[in-house]
Amino acid sequence: MPTEHGQIDIVIAAVLDAPKYRNLAPELVRAVAVRELAAHRGVKAAIKATKSKLHQVAGAYVEQRIAPAVWLDRLRSCEPAPGAHDPGAALVQAGLANPRFAHLSDRFLRGAIDLMTRHASIRERLPILQRFYVETLADLPPICSVLDVGCGLNPLALPWMPLAADATYYASDIDRTLISFIAQYLALIGVPGEAHVRDQATNPGGPRVDLALALKLLPVLEQLERGAAARFLDALDAPFILVSYPARSLDGHARGMHVAYERQFAALASGKGWDIRRFVFPGELAFLIKKGAAP
Repeated sequence: MPTEHGQIDIVIAAVLDAPKYRNLAPELVRAVAVRELAAHRGVKAAIKATKSKLHQVAGAYVEQRIAPAVWLDRLRSCEPAPGAHDPGAALVQAGLANPRFAHLSDRFLRGAIDLMTRHASIRERLPILQRFYVETLADLPPICSVLDVGCGLNPLALPWMPLAADATYYASDIDRTLISFIAQYLALIGVPGEAHVRDQATNPGGPRVDLALALKLLPVLEQLERGAAARFLDALDAPFILVSYPARSLDGHARGMHVAYERQFAALASGKGWDIRRFVFPGELAFLIKKGAAP
């Protein structure tokens, strides 16, 4: 019978052998495998439980295989995908109105919006994208650097963000293929920055920035490990943090989520001395944190 370490290695190898999970951050897979092996009897049950947990925190959000080369070629050629989502003229015009991205075409932005529909969490934000960043970031000083944590395909929304003309954009996520695409996308649109694979549950934090984005991320961290969301917020080196929570589940049901997440965030913020602004959008609840606001 394999030793405990041997069993962990067997679980990890079995999980990473599945195409759906092989590009995830190895430290995340190991951490989940260790916890699930301790909670279940036998390697087979631990493999199943580990895959289930990873699906909850990663696999459920990206509904199509990430194809960096195909997606980038489509953006460069400005050729719409078959059956591409029609975002409407207003959203496209709002992106074109951002002077930093005046070099991008109408068709390019339509392609970026269509790609955002491939990620469930970001697709839910599309109806409010024209308002979301303008309203939540309206009163901030010039934003010259951003860290987008658990970014998914959110960097595709850069043309709708009111950032400084020379802002640097850092992105991190747990999927290596996704991060490869984001790094190439930033270069394609001419935004300086970096994209890194990082598991924020086991290694929270990032570079010093003016603004950190943690959109719909805190519930995912808590799913991985209780207390991970608090550690993550404490580790961020940014005076401003924009966090958000989904107001409905991926299947479209609210189920009291708004109230539950209000309470969860209140518990996280208790005793921190943060200045907090609350924003309610259809489908999303957001909080802008100013760290160190209280004496």
